[in-house]
Amino acid sequence: MRIKKLKIINYKLFQNTTIEMNDNMNVFVGENDSGKTTILEALAMVLTGRINGSNIANRLNLDWFNTKVRKNFIEAIGSGNTPVLPTIEIEAYFSAPEEDEVAIKKFKGTNNSLHEDTEGVKVEIIFDTQYAPAYKQLLTDGKVKDIPIEYYKVNFRSFANPEYYAQITGKKVACIDTTKKDYGPVLSRFVSGSINEYLTEEDLTELRHAYRANRHEFTENQAVRRLNDKLQQSHSFGGKEVSLNLRESGIDEWKGDMTISLDGIPLENSGFGTQNMFKSEIFLLQNSDVDILIIEEPENNLSYTNMSILISKLSESTGKQLFISTHSSFVANKLGLQCLHLVANESTTPFKMLSRDTYDYFLKLPGYNTLRILLANHVILVEGPADELIVQRAYIDNFGKQPIENGIDVVAVDSLAFQRYCELASLIRKPLIVVTDNDGDVNTVRERYKKYGDLVALCVESDNALNTLEPSVLSVNINDFETFRSIIYLGKDVKSRDAESIKSFMIGNKTDWSMRVFTSNQKIKYPQYILEAIGVRNENKVDSDG
Repeated sequence: MRIKKLKIINYKLFQNTTIEMNDNMNVFVGENDSGKTTILEALAMVLTGRINGSNIANRLNLDWFNTKVRKNFIEAIGSGNTPVLPTIEIEAYFSAPEEDEVAIKKFKGTNNSLHEDTEGVKVEIIFDTQYAPAYKQLLTDGKVKDIPIEYYKVNFRSFANPEYYAQITGKKVACIDTTKKDYGPVLSRFVSGSINEYLTEEDLTELRHAYRANRHEFTENQAVRRLNDKLQQSHSFGGKEVSLNLRESGIDEWKGDMTISLDGIPLENSGFGTQNMFKSEIFLLQNSDVDILIIEEPENNLSYTNMSILISKLSESTGKQLFISTHSSFVANKLGLQCLHLVANESTTPFKMLSRDTYDYFLKLPGYNTLRILLANHVILVEGPADELIVQRAYIDNFGKQPIENGIDVVAVDSLAFQRYCELASLIRKPLIVVTDNDGDVNTVRERYKKYGDLVALCVESDNALNTLEPSVLSVNINDFETFRSIIYLGKDVKSRDAESIKSFMIGNKTDWSMRVFTSNQKIKYPQYILEAIGVRNENKVDSDG
């Protein structure tokens, strides 16, 4: 079974979204609260009928409805209108299986919102018409203030007919959320499976006897006897003696008391990263026969090395279709940029929709910073390390904190690659600030970025004579040249260095002079285009919210 596409209607962030899936690997990346988890939830709900391990019907929640849809309903009710009761629909479209999978073939039909004749299933959260009279009376009495979720029901339908299907598709799906410390089901299955595989019936009988003997020895312990003697002296109930004893248990109760240890240390006492790694590895072993793996943030609490090991194991899960959400550029790059879905602005966009040249550029790009502009709240692109240090220090001087503390990521990239990043940001409509040199022709630079419209805020020196960062910074500090020179030039004969010599030094030692500014106890002045990039229209301070 393979998921060809997922359609989400009115569920949480997604009002009407269709996501085309890759056959093998699907990696969803985006900022916090962009909808990555919602997509995995929707997928699990439509395939298994469950959310976070519970039946959907038992977890119905008003907050599941898209906020815009819910707001429109509330406003319509408040205006005295009778709006259409909204529904939540999630549809999973299957790829036509190569082999004749009878169970899946039975799901072929046109009972879907796209009216396609294909295999698939859907879950609907809809108003139950048997409550129509009660709802009508509430409307008449003016008592409806919100979507009447208590009158809703959950329907599971295939694209062929209304038959219940989750018991069939659910067996083909396994879900793991590494963000939760819930290891019970995974570890219990490991303990139970190990016991059944490696112990004979004679072994089991011996352990049952030993367990009951230990319980008996405990209850006969002298400390327990003394406890009960004192209880009987001080307490009674209706003439009956009161005592404390262990509860009676089933013959296999001992299995529930067993735990897993690594090098003699109980797993629950190990670090969360170790627990997470072990849980994930056991999970993969236990679900080797499923068609679909849904994994939430596999990088959670893992070291770089363990994350690499886990990603390698995930990549080797041949024959399965994987759905993974992540905040990690490392995870995204290792699993393959061609598998990425960029989640933003209540929609998803495949990474492979970039132009071929830009797509190939990012595929070949070394390191794991490709997705920084997608994962940060706000982004400032600069040309190199010197520009990055100066922008960072300008921000600190004006706001008293580093940009990243306000959700602003300053990213240094080769200026030739600026437009690659602008195209990537355009794909998900993510605003960018670009700080660049004018290279002696500011109009040409501005013309280059016009095609991005308001999406890209270009910050560039307006004076063509100040063609790079160094002369621009020197120019605004020329009236306090002695102080500026003492910060960026640490030679023995400082006073012999004039402005032109200092400029030459700066151009030839970009990292040195910018690092000295960044670490100095004294402040310098900054070119206007740098101040504009950090949200300062003049050299006066503004609120730290920028």
